Amino acid sequence: MRILLGATADDQAPLRRALTGAGRFVEQAPDFDGIGATTAASGPFDAVVLSVDDLRREALPVLRDIRRQGVQAPILVIAGAVSPAEEAAALNHGADDLVARPVANPVVVARVQAMVRRTAAHAPTLLVCGNVALDRDRQAVSVDGRPVNITSREFEVLETLLLRRSALLSKERFMSRLYGDEEGPDQRIIDVFVCKLRRKLAAAGAAEIVRTVWGLGYVAEDPGPAAVAAARARYAAGQPRARRAHLVPAAGFVPAGA
Repeated sequence: MRILLGATADDQAPLRRALTGAGRFVEQAPDFDGIGATTAASGPFDAVVLSVDDLRREALPVLRDIRRQGVQAPILVIAGAVSPAEEAAALNHGADDLVARPVANPVVVARVQAMVRRTAAHAPTLLVCGNVALDRDRQAVSVDGRPVNITSREFEVLETLLLRRSALLSKERFMSRLYGDEEGPDQRIIDVFVCKLRRKLAAAGAAEIVRTVWGLGYVAEDPGPAAVAAARARYAAGQPRARRAHLVPAAGFVPAGA
């Protein structure tokens, strides 16, 4: 579970320790003003936790900004004394849960887990692109029903791409998703993961769904019926995929719908 934390100075360290201790990857937002942009740019997050002193002055603008960015992650707000009118305002601005201080950190962790469970119950568990299917519940990937053996990191890379299909994702985005604030390996490890993913998917008969945009990152796009049919024919004939069809110069990249 990946959580974005925006908190006052007093709450940052205790909340971070509690959430990290519960096995969560926690990313600290630089400040309240930038939370909306951070959530949209570095997502997807499983949840957002906001701990504020002044709900009306600090939380409401942040909630409005996050939702305007199109972020769907559930949001827990922690605040001081809150009136019924302020609680209603927070919920109307996009909060999914609100708790007043004092609150024990284990309760915060439990509320985050409950929010994520409720959201997961309505989220798509099967992501399909071309003839590739990713089952989030089973942590499994298949091509035309044939299982593909990939590592947990490769699964996270593919899941990140399919959750933000047609969006250009930088290596920094993948590093944030895979390693959070932990000190991970060199960013070139993302190239390794993508290369292995492509090879394994192609060996199973998948059409090319991941494009490289030189100097910018990677994008997942539906290959279309013709490409899927060609990939199936190559698989049936025991032939490798067409080489270097996935490479796109940065100047030639046109986002879907543009």
